[in-house]
Amino acid sequence: MAGVTVPPDLEPEARHRCCWYSRRTTHIPPDLGSHTIADGELLYCVHPMLFPVVGYHFDVRNCERCEYFKPTRTAGIPSAPPRG
Repeated sequence: MAGVTVPPDLEPEARHRCCWYSRRTTHIPPDLGSHTIADGELLYCVHPMLFPVVGYHFDVRNCERCEYFKPTRTAGIPSAPPRG
């Protein structure tokens, strides 16, 4: 994934914001014990290895050293090389 880099020292919320697997919803559960709420939204991860296990019970601090992190593409970076 050439051209897509994310500084390794980002805060967990910033790293979550940059990850392809990050999602947000306005549905806030009544039990806030193991959830992360930011900007009035529930943060969670949809990675196929994590979501079936933890669902919406997600702590954004887990993003800090996540081995499944996949940065999103930024504007100006093509999604696939041109075919010749």
